[in-house]
Amino acid sequence: MPTRVLVATLAVLLAGAGPAVAQAPGVVNADSLRAEWTVEPTRAGRAQVVGYLYNRNIMDAANVWIRVDQLTDGDRVAETYRRRVVGDVLARGRSFFEVPVASADARYQVSVEAASWVKECR
Repeated sequence: MPTRVLVATLAVLLAGAGPAVAQAPGVVNADSLRAEWTVEPTRAGRAQVVGYLYNRNIMDAANVWIRVDQLTDGDRVAETYRRRVVGDVLARGRSFFEVPVASADARYQVSVEAASWVKECR
């Protein structure tokens, strides 16, 4: 029942302590999906980007794909990680996401790569 696909880049660099917020002004419905995230080390010596994806839209976001780019010192993409958000991001709700990455010391950029907007009957 998808009505349209949103391909939006909601990017922000991890800067200091506290959660990072991803946004992209000028993109249709970009403010409907907002990511807050941080990088956490794992016990296995790797790391993961974890956070919540908030949906301000009146429609549910389904088939949402998160993209995490690891950046070099020159802000070039060194590595890309993709992960599907488990379940739908309900209208005016939020969903947790986690994306395994290589290092907790690297800089990352988080974006919503794709989502299908659906109207659910409840």
